[in-house]
Parts: sequence; structure tokens; C-alpha cells
Amino acid sequence: MQADHDDGMTHEERKRKVLAQGALYRLGVMEAREVVRHNLSAESLAKGALSRAAHFATSFIGGGKTLQSIKSLAAGGLGGVSLQSVTPLLITGVSLLSRRWLRKPLLYGGIISVVGGLVYYLSQRSGGQDAENEPDGQEEPPEVP
Repeated sequence: MQADHDDGMTHEERKRKVLAQGALYRLGVMEAREVVRHNLSAESLAKGALSRAAHFATSFIGGGKTLQSIKSLAAGGLGGVSLQSVTPLLITGVSLLSRRWLRKPLLYGGIISVVGGLVYYLSQRSGGQDAENEPDGQEEPPEVP
């Protein structure tokens, strides 16, 4: 029985083989540690976060039918948005809000976005009222005394 397990190897040969296998295993563990360290770097995490945000935005807008979805959003609002497309976005938003160090920057970003959107809306609204007050889009020439 021991002869089958030995495969005709001496004690010294088996010892070298086991030591070589142990060295390969340790090398694999060290490489795995380096991969984990690289993937946890700030640059890697930022790229992953941007990629996730882009994928969520794409799924929210409509995936492969992006142009049609943008047209439908412009025409009818958010009526065609399904719960399946919004759920990943909501989960990500809730998890971001649960992180204490992100609350203040997200709050400031949200306030700036709302103010910017409000200014844009009011500028578009006031521009439309000026055009309505002008008859047929033509101005009358001033009277000469």
C-alpha cells in the first residue's frame, strides 16, 4: 500500500515535492493579496462606482432602447418607468445615504442641483412668456414725430 502512495519516490524526493507544492501555494496566496490590494485602491473603487452609476443610469433611461426612452420621457414624463428599472437606483441611493461621511456632500450636491434646475426652469418659463406677449413675433416700427 505504501509503495502505491510513494510512486517509487524516496523520502527525500517526496519531501522536495511537498516543499515545492507549499511554495507554489504561498505564491498563489501572495498574488491574491496583491490583486485584492489593487482592487481596493481609491482609483479602482472610483472607476467601479462610476461604472455602476453609468449602468444604473442606462437601465433607468431604458437600456438598449435609449433613444426611444428619452423621447418617451420628454413626451409623457415618467409613466413608462418600471419598478424593476428604478429598484437598483433606489437601493444604491439608500446605501449611499446610510454612509455618514457622504451625507453632507450629497446634501450640498442635491441643493445645488435643485437650485440649478429651478433657475433653468424659471429662465425657460420667463423666455416663453416674452414670446407670447409679442403679436405674431413681429415688432412694430417706432413712430417718427
